[in-house]
Amino acid sequence: MRTQTGFWLLSAAVMLGLSGLAGCGGDKGGEYRTFDKGKDTAHDAEHGHTHDHGHGRGPHDGDLIELGEEEFHAEVVFDEAGNKVILYLLGADAKTAVAIEAKELSLEMPGKDAPVTHALTAGPPDADGKASRFEITSEELIEAFHHDPKAVGKFKVSIGGKEFEGAIKHDHGDHDHKHEEKK
Repeated sequence: MRTQTGFWLLSAAVMLGLSGLAGCGGDKGGEYRTFDKGKDTAHDAEHGHTHDHGHGRGPHDGDLIELGEEEFHAEVVFDEAGNKVILYLLGADAKTAVAIEAKELSLEMPGKDAPVTHALTAGPPDADGKASRFEITSEELIEAFHHDPKAVGKFKVSIGGKEFEGAIKHDHGDHDHKHEEKK
């Protein structure tokens, strides 16, 4: 009986200890907090651990791309059925649309002899006539991203007078879709 009581007390103590570590910063009530590189890196070093501050999925279920020091984000969606690559510009929270005046963005892909540039055109304008969505319909691009895990497209964007560069790649591990072989 004494062993069982000791086991349950030890189990309860471990669970309480683990629940205290899970938040690392206390209960924030589920509120969204952006990663502060300087502050969080110092916190991690001080406490002898690291966190995976990966971005995961965006509001359109696409892969998130950090622009600058998380000043902005881009989200890339591969619409394989429509042969589209769609890029959404988002704020620091990776949720809020950020519209810019550009009518297109250039996407540079590796080519056989030299890089190949593709134009992502502005989608439907937002309320102020600017665009936060850019896309291209190209079976060639979808095939390149889909079949070549090393295919990386680079783009540059100016937001609020500041230049940012991002890289687009197709992460086959983050989503579930069927790959159909062409005949």
